[in-house]
Amino acid sequence: MHLKRVYVCGSFKFLSKMEETKRLLEAESLDVLMSKNLDAHGMLGCLEKIDQADAVYVVNPDGYIGKSVSVDIGYAYARNKPIYVMQSVDNPPIMNIINGVLSLEELIKFLGQSR
Repeated sequence: MHLKRVYVCGSFKFLSKMEETKRLLEAESLDVLMSKNLDAHGMLGCLEKIDQADAVYVVNPDGYIGKSVSVDIGYAYARNKPIYVMQSVDNPPIMNIINGVLSLEELIKFLGQSR
């Protein structure tokens, strides 16, 4: 499996951490998509970016995911996109559809091996 384009998502209360994650992934020559708080298409814009991505990475300090991120995860699962989270989610039904818990460093290493 070749994972070249990653969609980074998370609660907008972690926007600075998401932006930092995007910068670090781009520094590794990865193509990164990320939703912004002011996207004109709102949730549909997020879903379109998931469709364009090869994998989804959820920035979720302390395991937190909100309602919108739950939708992102469910949609990515329905579209057969691999989903990785920064930290384990305290919600067994959601964790059952997550492909793995990876720190940013582990994600970079994993993506480097998949190219």
